[in-house]
Amino acid sequence: MKRPKSVPPARPVSKTPALWRNLAIIFGLSTIALAVLLVRVSNAFDQLAATQKARPTGDPAASLPRELRPYAALGTHMAENNRIADLGWSAPQFDAFLDGMRSSYSGRGVPLDDDARRLRDETSARVRKMLAQENPDPVETYFNTLRATEGVTRTDSGLHYRITEPGEGDLARPEDTVVFTVTVRLPDGTFVPEMNLVRSRSAVRDLLPGLAEGIQLLPVGAKALLYLPPKLAFGAHPPASVPAGSPIICFVELHDIIPPEQ
Repeated sequence: MKRPKSVPPARPVSKTPALWRNLAIIFGLSTIALAVLLVRVSNAFDQLAATQKARPTGDPAASLPRELRPYAALGTHMAENNRIADLGWSAPQFDAFLDGMRSSYSGRGVPLDDDARRLRDETSARVRKMLAQENPDPVETYFNTLRATEGVTRTDSGLHYRITEPGEGDLARPEDTVVFTVTVRLPDGTFVPEMNLVRSRSAVRDLLPGLAEGIQLLPVGAKALLYLPPKLAFGAHPPASVPAGSPIICFVELHDIIPPEQ
């Protein structure tokens, strides 16, 4: 019987090559990531430089002949009045807008389809909103202040009123005739002499729209302050003592309501 050969003990496997392989892989990945980052940074700087280069400096119309400079100024005026720079358009969108203007000038304008109408309406609404914020309507500001400080009530038509004495009984109707006293003044306190009436008799439907609406809120004996916006007062044709577009304030006392059968 043969004696089995002795097996030499296994030699320990060195971990050094695996460690170096891992380090090499990590270094390679880091190098790639760094290269990608550098490329992105370089592209960002290139884009910034291109933007700065494209942006005009100084007088943009300096190179134009003198007779053309007013046209450039008019273009700037129209763009600023329509807040073109504040619309947030991209460069391609603005270029397309200019192409449309050039096409119209050459007699081959781009048709206004549904998408263009929608853009037109959205842009118009945005411009109106910006203009309203920059130049608030003084009449609307006046009525906003009234609601905040005077405790007035606003109706759906835009009439503002405050009843100072309640009175008693039924309210007037459009077909009724009323007897009333009214004193009228402007927001600055100036009186309107042709509208100062004492125990005047009139059909409700013949009064100024805001005055007629306000009187129908009052029973006999009631007194009220009626604040009429221009559209409920004289509209576009006020008397000489009332500035165009001005609200008026009516101090009203209702003395009597006369039904039509009487």
